[in-house]
Amino acid sequence: MARRSIALLAGSAGSQEAKIRRALARLGCSLKSVTPDGDFVRAVKRARPQLILIGALSENRGRSALYRMLKSDAQARSIPVLALLDSRPAHAQWSQVALADEVIAGTATDPEIALRLRSLLKLSRLNNETRRALKLIREQSRLDDLTGLATHGAFKERVEREFQRATRYRRPLSVLMADVDYFKHYNDHWGHPAGDRLLRLVGRMVAGVLRRVDFGARYGGDEFSVILHETPKAAAAIVAERIRSSIEKHPFPHRQSQPLGRVTISIGVATFPEDAGAADKLVEAADRFLYQAKADGRNQVRGSDL
Repeated sequence: MARRSIALLAGSAGSQEAKIRRALARLGCSLKSVTPDGDFVRAVKRARPQLILIGALSENRGRSALYRMLKSDAQARSIPVLALLDSRPAHAQWSQVALADEVIAGTATDPEIALRLRSLLKLSRLNNETRRALKLIREQSRLDDLTGLATHGAFKERVEREFQRATRYRRPLSVLMADVDYFKHYNDHWGHPAGDRLLRLVGRMVAGVLRRVDFGARYGGDEFSVILHETPKAAAAIVAERIRSSIEKHPFPHRQSQPLGRVTISIGVATFPEDAGAADKLVEAADRFLYQAKADGRNQVRGSDL
């Protein structure tokens, strides 16, 4: 069932309230009154209204202060604000309503009220659609176009956040750094489209091994990275081996042309707290073990005590 639209009224609407309620009801919107005292922005976030109406307020809370409070909050500032004037001339009240998106005079007729409310609710819907579109763009910009995994930048942000959590709660955190063996040979021999298809499939296989709480990313080129939430080294090594084994056994196109006779991957494993005391050092440690796996002949998992 769709959530009914809400308009939030702060202060008194006086004799206009009945007209406003009727007009909003015809537009599929209900009017909810709240006190403007206290944390008004929190009340707005809790109600999630499509429209905010500000009427007559007590002397200790001016309208201008309320507008500024709303506009200072990233979430609240996108909600249209309607100022309700009393019967005095509009110019006498302008300093109190100049920051509003629209005003309704005390002498406004029913059609005028309906027109302004309809216009602001339409603006609210457009603001919501824009916000959702921007959120989608931000989310998509954090995903690698080729593999569907997270980007390098998203990985760096996430590993910092997970490291802070692991430090606070004294929980283990593991990072895997993986690199497709002899990828340049494959790419040069069979072309970039074939190389892209290979990376896309490897990305899916990496993601398929992970739990929902884990985090996989394309670190760059043919290199992948994984964050294993609350995972000690022994368990992280098991995950790494599953990834390595699944790729080694997969019937990739042209696999026989690779120097090892198949497509393989090398993986380095590092774990907090034993391998590093900072997020960037943990990634560096995993990268170091990755190059150790390469130096030891590739198609291997390496880490301290592994």
